[in-house]
Formats: sequence, structure tokens, C-alpha cells
Amino acid sequence: MTTNASATGAWTLQQRNNARQGRALLQSLFLGASQNAPLSANRSGVISTASDGTQAYDFRVTVSSGLTMTVQPGSAVVNRPGQGPYTAWRVPAAVSVTCDPAPATNPRNDLVVLRIYDAALGDVVPAEGPVAIQVITGSPGPTPADPVTADSTGAVTNWATAPVPSQAAGGGVGIILARAQVSTGGTITLTDLRRSTGLIGGVRVLLPGDSLTDPGYMPGDLSWYNGIRIWDGTTWRGLTPKTYQTPKFASVTVSTFPFALASVSIPDPGWPYQLDFDAQLAMTCGTGGGFDFVPRDGSASGANLAGPLSIQPADGRTGTVALPYTYAGGSDNVLTGARTVVMALNRWTGPAGNNAVINGNPGHRLTVTVKPA
Repeated sequence: MTTNASATGAWTLQQRNNARQGRALLQSLFLGASQNAPLSANRSGVISTASDGTQAYDFRVTVSSGLTMTVQPGSAVVNRPGQGPYTAWRVPAAVSVTCDPAPATNPRNDLVVLRIYDAALGDVVPAEGPVAIQVITGSPGPTPADPVTADSTGAVTNWATAPVPSQAAGGGVGIILARAQVSTGGTITLTDLRRSTGLIGGVRVLLPGDSLTDPGYMPGDLSWYNGIRIWDGTTWRGLTPKTYQTPKFASVTVSTFPFALASVSIPDPGWPYQLDFDAQLAMTCGTGGGFDFVPRDGSASGANLAGPLSIQPADGRTGTVALPYTYAGGSDNVLTGARTVVMALNRWTGPAGNNAVINGNPGHRLTVTVKPA
């Protein structure tokens, strides 16, 4: 087919359109890579089609043995400057690739790439065909550098920087799938660098090579990271709250303060959020001490995430019957990132030895709700 840089026109019958017209059609279907230049570029990356909920398998790279790696089947979109997006796939079998022998001194960064060749643009198509899985070999060093890098769309075109001449030649465009750092002992340390892409209007499933701060390119863009996110033109926003719970509070006599009753890890939701807290507790303590129940950030002595529930010294406590308490509060600050929430018990007044006894009744725990800000 003839390949044109320009692609003004309309899609009619397949045989009457050149390859560039086909890519122009694809350009209007897949996610863009510019917020102010329509149809100027597309986001390069892997299209996720298979996952068990913890791992996306399209073009996943794993070490099979020694310096040999296995690359799973998959499909991708790769943007070539001035030419539009190439859709590529490797099906149905996995591919094996092998790094060059281990360096004598210092580690080396090799990159596993998907590389697409277009003979109509002067690329030299290798024996394995126009869609190739390759290892681009780096140079050893105390802090080794990657042999090639991706542009702002996620595509690789600077093959000439590769230190191995045969890998630097041939042209083409590609995406990086993984970094294989090869030690002097011949061991690979693998880093998954797959970036994601998808159809306009679809949900882009974030992959390990994505950044949570990668922008969307149209308000309403959707992505998945621990749940659905939506791009509002400025930042990613969450759509639905998430709830997390600590383990049940244990029955314990507390003599050292502040004390962590229980904690729960909150993963980064990928959007700004605020926290709501609810807890049921039961405690006996002497009338000479003043105590706080309060959710804190990171540890029992961390910053307060919300105001405390204060138990006054003269609140009428008598006997040994545990009194029930209900904590309810929320954070005023807008938060980002992952954190650990600790339900802390603090004695803010009273002599040493004025201890508190927590009764770990069923259902007594802290519930944390992460809500979009």
C-alpha cells in the first residue's frame, strides 16, 4: 500500500484507501495524546484484554530460566509521529527472548520491546516479520541507563541510541514492555514497564508502567486503578466510596499511651479523597484519667486525622462494667496517596497507673470510608 503523511478524507471502500487513511480512522477511535491538538497523536500502550483481577496478562514478561524470558500474547497501539497509530498483535502463542551474556563488570539494563516495522516508510523488516518482540541490549555501568527511551506518547523511535549496531538499525516504532537488569552473575531483575491505552470512551486499565498522575486528554476519560476514576479536565476524580475495616479490637489492659488499638492500610485510590470514621468500643477505667479515642495517620503517635472522642475524668464512671462508646468523625483535609489509619487510645490527663481496659466485644472495630473529594 502507498503510505501518505496526509490523511484528509473519508473512509469508503477498503480497497480504495491507503494505509495512512486506515491509521487516520484508528486515530479517531483510540485515546489521544494531546489536550489541544486533535488527531495529532495517540497514546501508545498495551490494550488489556485478560486479567485475573491482580495481574494483566497482555504482553506480560516473565523470567523463564536464566537469561531467557517469556512474553505473553497481546495487542497494542503504537503512535508513529506523522503517521498515526499502528495497531499490532502477537497471537496465539507466547514468545521467548534471551538477553545477551551477562556483563563482566557492573550490571546492564536491557529492554524488552514490541517493535513495528513499516517497509513503506523505509524500515528494514527483520526475518521474524513486521511485528517483533526484541531485547534491546544496554551498556554496563555502576548505575546503568536504558538503551532507548519513550517519547511523550509512550512510543520509542530513538533506536539509534542503542549500543548494539544491529539493534540500532532498521527503524520502526515500538513500546517498552519490561526492563531486564542483568547482573554480572547472570541474574535478571525484571521491572514491568507496560503502559496502557484503550478506546475513546472505554475504561483504560492502568498497568505497572503507568503513572497515577498521567493526565487524561478529554474530560470524561475513564481509567481503572483500585476502582473507576474519571478525568475532570484537571485531575482524576473517584466515583464511588470505598470502605475498609480494622480487625476487631483486642481485649487488653492499656498502661502505655498513646496505644494503637488496631490499624488498617488504605491503598492509594488514585484520586483526592476524604475519610469518614465509625467505631464501637467498650472500656473500663478509673475516674482519675482523661482519655481520647482518635484515628491517627501512620502510628498511634501520628497526626490526628479527625477530632477525638474525649472521655472526661469526671464523667460518672464507676465499678468495673465496661461502658460503650461510639466514635464518629471525618477528615476536613483533602488527602492523596496511600496511608495507614490507626485507632489510637490516648491518656491526656491523669496519674501514671491510671490504666484503661478495652473489652474486645464482637463487632468492635474501626470502619474507614474513603470518599471522593
